[in-house]
Amino acid sequence: MISATQRRGGRLWGLVFTAALLCALGYGLQRRASERLLVRQWPEQLAHDAALLRLAVALAQPVYAAHCAVCHGSNLEGNRAIGAPNLRDSIWLYGDGGIGDIENTILYGIRSGHPRAHNLTDMPAEGRSHQLTAAQVDDVAEFVLALSHQAHDEPAAERGRQLYFDQGNCFDCHARDALGNTDYGTPSLLGPTWNYGGDRQTLRDTIYSGRHGLCPAWIDRLTPTQIRALAAYLYVRSRPRGEAAAR
Repeated sequence: MISATQRRGGRLWGLVFTAALLCALGYGLQRRASERLLVRQWPEQLAHDAALLRLAVALAQPVYAAHCAVCHGSNLEGNRAIGAPNLRDSIWLYGDGGIGDIENTILYGIRSGHPRAHNLTDMPAEGRSHQLTAAQVDDVAEFVLALSHQAHDEPAAERGRQLYFDQGNCFDCHARDALGNTDYGTPSLLGPTWNYGGDRQTLRDTIYSGRHGLCPAWIDRLTPTQIRALAAYLYVRSRPRGEAAAR
């Protein structure tokens, strides 16, 4: 026979369980509402919403680990062996590093085959195509070393400068000031940030054989929430310390 005390205790535990269940349901509904808002929010507004940025970071970290870390590294610092850029600095190949620009790259990729991918240019094989001779490739490499304030052969660098603006036609993509062009995805040649490396041999290899790095399109592989969260996460991680609201 159940005593009155046991019945009161049972009712109390029932109330506690019900309250906990209601709290969990309420949290779940609130979380889903926040996720919907994360996707609906304009990227420019999202950049100033600390609560949504914190949610994005929490959602994105496991997605990044599962899909992005294999190329860009678990610490987001990239991999020069395959040309995967550092995602922790404020230097971007495409756009200015805003959430919208980052999201566009994640959605459609770079040379991914998607019709909306970034694919206007890539680094041509100046040596293999015989646009430049092997000696001229060396000279252009010396010029880039000079641009990035590294030890270089001055006469060779001067010859390379002429090739940069003339036969090599390098300025057309990298700009006359060698700062690159974020519309085309061409990097600055001033250093110290490099996708593949800025040492003499790597520069020679790049100029001679070209580079054709790619990023896959994730539009059909991740949900809109995951893609938006990833874009916001990379935005946060690339901001100077203290600048991003969720940092």
